[in-house]
Amino acid sequence: MRVTLEHREQTSGIAGSQKDTYVDCTVLFSEEEKAIIQQRNLYDQRFQIGAATKLDSATSFVGSGLLRIIGVLMLIAGVIAGIAGASLGGLLFFVGAGIAIWGWLRGRKQDKRVENPQQDITIKGLLNNSTFTVHGGTPAIAKVIDDEIQEGLKRFKFLIAQSAELKEKQTFEL
Repeated sequence: MRVTLEHREQTSGIAGSQKDTYVDCTVLFSEEEKAIIQQRNLYDQRFQIGAATKLDSATSFVGSGLLRIIGVLMLIAGVIAGIAGASLGGLLFFVGAGIAIWGWLRGRKQDKRVENPQQDITIKGLLNNSTFTVHGGTPAIAKVIDDEIQEGLKRFKFLIAQSAELKEKQTFEL
């Protein structure tokens, strides 16, 4: 198993004043390890690690809610304008529907991030996509995450190595 861990910093925020640290991990299994995984059906083995993305700010959550409200109001205004015969009714309706859907989708994405603060790293997932990312926030937290990733991957390595051969029959007296 070949593991590459890379720490990277990325600017965020409106003015780019915030910096977030991420840990990118790439795992490549040897052909022998892949054969053991397949032979012993170890695909569902897993460990949990922090999320790949940072939690959105409170302002972003409010913004998603406002988008939904504004979209629905525009949608209603479009219906009323359409009934009144205004030519802008259709435009208001479709733009309002689009904004409401956009707000709902953003809100749903934010809700999922709050509901699932951890991501599952599975052997099957690593075989399908060898790279995963974990948001660390600060360099100090990223170093702790680095250690957690290494511990989880060491467990995978131990499991694969110990699964290579079945233990032979033993006879003994106690």
